[in-house]
Amino acid sequence: MEAFKRFDSAGIGMLGCVMALAIVGLITAVSHAPPGDAWMTLARHCLFLGLGVMGFLGAFSLPSATTRKLVLPAIGVLFVLLWLMLTTGLGHRANSATRWVSIGPITLQPSILFQCLWPIALASWVARDPLRIRDPKQIAKLVALFLVMMTPVLLQPDLGSVMILIVVSGVTFLFAGTPPRFLFALIPLAILLIWVAALAFPHVGARLNFLDQAPQQVLRGEEAFAVGGITGVGPGNGLLGRGFIPESETDFVLPVVAEEWGLFGTLSIWSLFLAFTLLGFRSARMSESRYGIILMASATLMISFQAAYNMAMVTNLVPVKGLPLPFVSRGGSSILALSALLGVALKAVYEGRRRPAPVTDLFS
Repeated sequence: MEAFKRFDSAGIGMLGCVMALAIVGLITAVSHAPPGDAWMTLARHCLFLGLGVMGFLGAFSLPSATTRKLVLPAIGVLFVLLWLMLTTGLGHRANSATRWVSIGPITLQPSILFQCLWPIALASWVARDPLRIRDPKQIAKLVALFLVMMTPVLLQPDLGSVMILIVVSGVTFLFAGTPPRFLFALIPLAILLIWVAALAFPHVGARLNFLDQAPQQVLRGEEAFAVGGITGVGPGNGLLGRGFIPESETDFVLPVVAEEWGLFGTLSIWSLFLAFTLLGFRSARMSESRYGIILMASATLMISFQAAYNMAMVTNLVPVKGLPLPFVSRGGSSILALSALLGVALKAVYEGRRRPAPVTDLFS
């Protein structure tokens, strides 16, 4: 594709960070797979990574104008699907939540797709009329739309995903130039959502008590960090990741990395996400369109914030939430949504950029 030829060092570096994280996740998944299940684990993980590649390429191939036209209908379809999951037998229930739908051997979490669709819609809304971000009525309408859109997600229940979208939306508005006083309304809104969720769902209230009583998986994860030390016990030699740490392939994959690769492995992942974040903001600054700037910044925040939350979660600094480590954890929904978001954002950045004419052409 022509747009690939316009990639600069920032875009190439971002994709390099994502590839490195995906390779770490693949190696970790295979190394701590149960005996006799290594090939099945490899195939399953490669399937999810393949979905991510297809999502990225498919999103990158669409013109930005087409993506902006399709995002609202896509949100509408997803909204209807989430309600059908709650009201019919379409949704699969696990861990006191109805968040998943099975498609053959693959189980997906449709609400995760909001992490791709909402930043696109938000960036398009802001870029279409920059004066909107200074109009309290327009912002109030957007907040009302967001709450309606998030209703089936809250009823699953999935408060964590909603909170992530609120945080990313608030910071995105700051990037776009919204006066901070308008964004202060998000703070009581977030507090209200947490309070209502804690009253309605007992497991939410229990998770908010994380400082007094650490969850079992956090305690096992802390043991993995201690066992790994600085250099780790080596790939495939870890024991705690083999069934002793709940969700060790998804939400709590970092303790498995810490046990097998030690502090060096943990710092390597942290460094890759830090480099991704810096390169993402650099790429956003180089965009020639307001839409590209806002969307690239929002996409970078969406991925980086999830990574930061996951790393803080496994060390008991924040409440435990079913949130995978982007591109490292095994999770088809997350990999697909974030890969597609990255593809749309990079397309928006590079689509309107002119390539410099070759030196030979300047003198011909």
